[in-house]
This record gives sequence, C-alpha cells and structure tokens, in this order.
Amino acid sequence: MGVMLGLLRNTQEPTRTVDALQPGASGDHGLPPAGTETEIERLRGVIAQLMHTAAHDPLTGLLTRGLLLERLQNELAREAADDARIAVLFVDLDNFKLVNDSLGHGSGDEVLSEMARRIVGCIGPQDIASRFGGDEVVVLHPHAIDGSGEALGQRILAALADPIFISGKEVVVTASVGIALCKPGVKSAEQLLREADTALYAAKDRGRARLVEFNDELHTRVEKRLQIESDLRAALRKSQFFVEYQPQVRLKDGCVVGVEALVRWRHPVHGVVAPGEFIPVAEDCGLIVPIGRQVLLESCRQLSEWMQAMPGRPLAITVNVSPRQITEPAFFTELRQILAETGIDPASLCLEITESVMMSATEEVVRVLNQVKALGAYIAIDDFGTEHSSLSRLRDMPAEVLKIDRSFIDGLSSEPGDTAIVSSILSLAYAMGKHTIAEGVETREQAAMLLRMGCEVAQGYFFSRPVAAERIGPMLSRALWEPRSARALHSAHATEGLARRGHRYFIDEFLDHIGAPMGTKAGP
Repeated sequence: MGVMLGLLRNTQEPTRTVDALQPGASGDHGLPPAGTETEIERLRGVIAQLMHTAAHDPLTGLLTRGLLLERLQNELAREAADDARIAVLFVDLDNFKLVNDSLGHGSGDEVLSEMARRIVGCIGPQDIASRFGGDEVVVLHPHAIDGSGEALGQRILAALADPIFISGKEVVVTASVGIALCKPGVKSAEQLLREADTALYAAKDRGRARLVEFNDELHTRVEKRLQIESDLRAALRKSQFFVEYQPQVRLKDGCVVGVEALVRWRHPVHGVVAPGEFIPVAEDCGLIVPIGRQVLLESCRQLSEWMQAMPGRPLAITVNVSPRQITEPAFFTELRQILAETGIDPASLCLEITESVMMSATEEVVRVLNQVKALGAYIAIDDFGTEHSSLSRLRDMPAEVLKIDRSFIDGLSSEPGDTAIVSSILSLAYAMGKHTIAEGVETREQAAMLLRMGCEVAQGYFFSRPVAAERIGPMLSRALWEPRSARALHSAHATEGLARRGHRYFIDEFLDHIGAPMGTKAGP
C-alpha cells in the first residue's frame, strides 16, 4: 500500500474520478489494444487500472479510507519542523436520508457525486479527501496554519449550501463539519479522527449547517454521553425504567379526565435521572424504540387497571412517542397488539408528538399517524406554539389535540403577549375543531385565566406533580380544584365569549384563506 500511495502522489491527482481513467482516456492508464504493445506493457496497464480502482471510491472518485489513514499516519509521524498543525475535517450532509426517501437512491448518488466534486474544488494541492462511508467525507489538511483549517471548513460549508439540480429539480442540502487539529507526534490517527467525529456530532447537535472545532469540553461531554448510553442499555436489561402519571384536569369542575404517562429512570448510582438527560441520548442511539415500547405497554396496562377498578368512569391517557418509534415497521402492529392485550378502548389513548416533529413529518410518519387515527386513537401535538407551524400543514396533519406549551402559560397575567398567544391558540383550535390541553399550570390564577379564556383541560404542579400509579386512584373520585364561585364561573363564560369572537374573526379569515374545514363559524 505504501508503494501504491507513492505512485498516487507522483502520477495522479487524488481528486480525479474513475471515469477520467477508464480505458481509452488520455494518459498512460488506458488499456492498449491487444497486439499493439508487448505483453509486459499490457500488464502494466492492467495493474495501473486495478491500482486506481482499489484506491478510489467508485461513486465519487475520492480516495478510499485506507489510503487516507495511511497518509494521515505518515503526516503524524513526521517531525514538527514548524508551527503547522495537522487538521482532519469530518463532513456530513444534513438530513441526507430525506433526499433518498423523497427522490430515490439514484438521485441520492448524484448528490453525493456533486458533494465530492465541490469538496475537491475547495481543497488545496496538499490536501486529500476520502469517502468514509454513506454521506460522510473526511478531508486531511496536513499543514494548517493561521486558521487555514477552519477557513477550509467554512469554504466547504459555503460550497455545499448552494442548490444542486437533480433531474431538473432544485435540491438544497446543507452540511455539518467537525474539525480536530494537533501537531505531529502528539496523537494517533484513530484519536484525531475520533475527535473530529466528536466535533461533527456537536455541530449536528447545535443545529446543523455549521463548523465545530474539537476541544476538551466536547471530550468530556462525549464521554458522559457514551456512559449514559452504556447505562441505558443496562437499564433496559435490569428494568430500571418506571412510569409516573400527571393528572389532566377539566377546569370547569376540577375532575381528572386523563393522565400523561412520563418515563423515569432510577439509576443505581445517580438516583432518578431527569428525562432531559437521557431521552436525547436514547433518541440518537435508537434505544428510544425499546424504551418507548415498554412505556406504552405499561401505560396501557395501568389504564386498564384503573378502568376495571372504576367501571364506567371515563379516563384517557397520553403517551409520548418519538419519530423513530413511529417509523419502525412493527410499530402499528405492536400498538394494535397492546390495545388488544390490555382491552382498553383506542379512543382512551392519545399519542403525543412534538410540534417540530409533526411539522417536519415525512410521508411515512404521516401515513402511520393516519393509521393510528383510523384505529380510533388520538394524536396530540406537544409543545404547541414553540415552532413556526404552517396553518396549511396543521390542517393536513391527523392531530386532534393541541397541547399549549408551558412557556406561554408562565406569562399569563404578567405578559400580555403570552396571554394573546394562548387566546389565539384556543381560538384556532376551536375553529379547526381540535381539543386543547394547557401544560405547566402552577397557580390558581393561571387556572382561572385559562378557564375564562375557554380552555377545557389543563395539567401542572398546581393540580399535581407526576406521581406513582397508586396515587392516581384516589384522585379519580374527587375534584383537584374548584372555581371560586358560580358567579365567577358565569362571568368567565361571558368574558370568554366576547374575547373569543374577536379572535375567531381573525382566525376564520386565515382558515378561509388556506381552505381549512371549520364546521360552523362563530356567531355574532
């Protein structure tokens, strides 16, 4: 391989494509017709062709992983004669799977070829680029000085951000770049590549379409993430996950009409771990699928127990699901099996998906959600109002419940803007025939304002924190809050009517514009 690399350095540019070196092309690499050269010369041509094929990726023409690793090892072994450092850049397309899913793998290959061509146009004569697999390209910049490595990464980002025309269609695919640098003799090739990959992961985590340089803080964070992933796998084996339930209260009388199932992790060392610390890791590594399956089954079993203990008492349960769960081929079949096994009415189950996921849902996700809706279960959009939802997209989604994000509830009575947003969401939901649940209610004043504004159901610490299943039973037979007086309740309905009609006029105009089905509009 060292001899091959030497030949490549001296006789061919790393960036040339396979097509340029096919038989009949210019240069010494074409195969001469039989009989016109000696047998030795023909063998030389065959060997040269085989060496080129072995050294280059057949789709992009970039060098193979093995050659880049060999070159990187050689650069790290050289003497540090100046202040130049060795830079490794990991380049990865953002959401490339969507290109394959929507346009097909043939178009995806065209995007990858164009990606390689643009990266090659950015690198210098001493740099090399290699396709490491899929849509991931590694660039070796062996003499980085005065920020040249970061400048190269920015050039690559800019080049890849330009539209690509595939089969007459304009495709915009951004990229993320992670970069790691060191002086010769300080780190191994494996370590430098691992650090660049870590920086790439951080770039994705911070919103994509950006460059991130590796540092010690990233190293600590990644070590923690790897430990969490390892602990999550052990937690699944040892049944360390459990479910708590937060009541959802009908505001007009304080009765519990539903509960939200919330997964918890009882870590043997750290105690109960907050979901925000392990759910993102579980999403990334795919463990959210078995965790979600376990939570869904446990939640439905628990609902069945409550309903058997109080026959005729209506109660619903909402369970969070991730897009990775939904796109699992067996998800819908498993859902039907769980409903059949537990015997609960599908109309008692509501699956929650965040607004960001719902608004960017692929056709496959929407198809499965429509199946869930046809089964009789409900779909809720969680954290509604925190993203830039399209009204036409909202109209087309199979969601019947909007959960108003707690950030807006916090500002009720103190932030006029939040009050206006909550009122508008309520009016929008009413006009489109959707239910609403307000999250994060922490005070009586907030509950009273929501009641006056026409919100029907709410949840939050004011009513109850998430609790163990055995503590829900007693709550089902009593009111968790009471409006102060019948007069106040009557006043609330009157005030809500006036406010709603004003918002309804505005919302109706929007819905007319997008053609949303509204049913009967509000009267004068």
